[in-house]
Amino acid sequence: MRFFQNYIPGNRTIRQSLFWDYDILPEELKNYPRLVVTRVIKLGLLEDFYAAFDLLGGIDAFARTAKTQVTGLTPKELNFMCHAFCLNKKETQCYKKEQSRKNSYPPQ
Repeated sequence: MRFFQNYIPGNRTIRQSLFWDYDILPEELKNYPRLVVTRVIKLGLLEDFYAAFDLLGGIDAFARTAKTQVTGLTPKELNFMCHAFCLNKKETQCYKKEQSRKNSYPPQ
């Protein structure tokens, strides 16, 4: 996890501007791990990643949520997620859902 080698657990907070369209208090964010991980991957700064790690219980918990719950990422975002957290793209829920959606349409 070379991207986050300088991470030291602390007491950081995620920018509320990442959740502009939700009425969620900062202390309630831990109840929405999928939302937190998705928004941080899509729009977060390095400090937001560190704050999300603190909120969700570390890098491994963040990576596990990213792998098993996050969907709807662009190919670029999925590629970043896989490289940043040493994940196999084909094992992520995002990739599996995209592939099943592609296979459900009639061939052209």
